Amino acid sequence: MRRNPLVLLIAFASFAAGGRVDAQTAQTAQPSRASWSSPADTTAYVRLIFIANCFTAAENSAFKYAAANLVAEYERDTASRQVVRRIYFDNARQIVDSINRQRLVIRSVDFLSHSRDDRIGATMTRGNVQYRTSLFESREHMEEARVLADAEGGDLHNSSRMASIEEIDFSHFSYDAVVEIHGCHAGTGVDSLPANICRRLSQALYMSGKQLAVVIGHGTRANPNASRPAGTHSGAAAAPGPGFKESILAQDYRHGLRMVYFNGRTVLATRVSGAIPQTAIISAIIQAQNAGGRGSRNRRINYP
Repeated sequence: MRRNPLVLLIAFASFAAGGRVDAQTAQTAQPSRASWSSPADTTAYVRLIFIANCFTAAENSAFKYAAANLVAEYERDTASRQVVRRIYFDNARQIVDSINRQRLVIRSVDFLSHSRDDRIGATMTRGNVQYRTSLFESREHMEEARVLADAEGGDLHNSSRMASIEEIDFSHFSYDAVVEIHGCHAGTGVDSLPANICRRLSQALYMSGKQLAVVIGHGTRANPNASRPAGTHSGAAAAPGPGFKESILAQDYRHGLRMVYFNGRTVLATRVSGAIPQTAIISAIIQAQNAGGRGSRNRRINYP
């Protein structure tokens, strides 16, 4: 159902003026399905940072330091009542359960892990056995992965700790939530690609009444070092060297081509480094809504 663009215009005017619509107003103003748990505390909000700790030591280190930089950036916002939580995970059930148990309104979620177009990667090792425990964009793709793993054999086994985004209760999110997947290729593809996890997440948020919520994913390979070209990254934090722009303590995946998804389609493609300005995101949403989806896809912006 097409939403009233007036809601978007009012929100954009608020942000452009330096203001913000508080979480309580957003939750009471926007429709959402009933929560599966206790009602959320709408006087404050939470930012969740999920950090994979199930890969190599070097890869886990890159995710850890990138998360530390996100925390430092979020905590510079002293004007809002917020809690920033780091959650280390090795399976998708931890992600789903952590989101569904939240009592505070979720303003943002960051995933620091390997990824591909249809999943956020995770593995779990028990004894000498390694299990696939990824979060999939749909139950269908999760079951396909089970079947292929059983048919092909190999070292990676199926696990009951896999999950799909259909198990997430999106009523816990704020109306303008931002979800960012920092791994490779999560934003890859075009609007018609059904397996894109960014597309599915943004649709689920919108259908839950989150009218300004977006999902951000990389359109190419991601790496934590802005000075290294895309496509040369193994996922590991790199030691400083000649021409190295950032120290090992300043890992950040927010550079290169990133796609912003709103209600199942891309509204913005950008190479801006760091956080994408919220005014730019909302402006792109408004243009997409006003255009009715015509000529607004993959709009590109670049900031200095």
